[in-house]
Amino acid sequence: MQSFDDFDAWGDAVSGASLRLACDAVDTGVWTLGILELGGVVLQVASEGGGNLCYGANTHPGLTLFVPLTLAAEHVANGEPLGDDALLAIPSGVDFRIGVRRRSHAWCSIALPAGIADPATTVLAASANSARVACPPGTFSRLTGIVTGIAGTLLARPAGTAAHHAAGRDLAAAAVACLPGASSARPVPGRPRLDRAAIIRRAMAAIDAAPMLPTARALAAHVGVTDRTLLRTFQESYGMPPKRYLMLRELHLVRRILRAGAPEDDTVADVLTRHGIWEFGRFAARYRWHFGESPSVTLRRARA
Repeated sequence: MQSFDDFDAWGDAVSGASLRLACDAVDTGVWTLGILELGGVVLQVASEGGGNLCYGANTHPGLTLFVPLTLAAEHVANGEPLGDDALLAIPSGVDFRIGVRRRSHAWCSIALPAGIADPATTVLAASANSARVACPPGTFSRLTGIVTGIAGTLLARPAGTAAHHAAGRDLAAAAVACLPGASSARPVPGRPRLDRAAIIRRAMAAIDAAPMLPTARALAAHVGVTDRTLLRTFQESYGMPPKRYLMLRELHLVRRILRAGAPEDDTVADVLTRHGIWEFGRFAARYRWHFGESPSVTLRRARA
């Protein structure tokens, strides 16, 4: 099990998905990650030292299941709380959004082999959308118990043993048992008939492509929706308006640059102005509140 004291370093180590992550406040300040290859099944067990707003896509060739291990009711997946007996099924190449606000929490992902022969798995794997799965009674607790047992036993052991293959078979069987009853998110009365996943997908693409982070209004215009629709979509997905989400992305963007050292003659002000930030004092206060140190300290430590 690897331990990290930095959110970005932890995020870079997470495998099986292309991710855009933003830490929503630090709680304990420690992140952990363990990855086990179990004879074709890949188990990833993680704990996070704060909240996380995640947009990503499954890069594993088969179906991946995201399973909350703590604070299940606070995991909001594709705009809907998972709860104590549900997981998120993510087909290969399909995007997803998961948010947990301001709290340390734990989760695991289970990447199943492509083409696993089970009707429920086959249907989910062929879907164009990630979906909340309500697990049959007793199956969810059995799955999380097996995950905890495997992690406690095998993370410290050399890889590739017969025990790893046996654990993979048991884990796959427990995971598949959770899948009957798969359903997409329940409709909420009064919502406009819009594809929320498509709105987030286009918003993330626009953010990634922009030379500087756009304003919330410019983002709405680029996506082709009203300000109100974008606001409602981000509130549903991440529990915050797009303006605050963009602020978090900006903080993390600057931190990555500062941690890389920046060119030797660059100051923090140089970095900020290149990214369209001119309110240095206000930005520094947000940065210090979020990361527990000033931007200049981050840069100084990176150059030491």
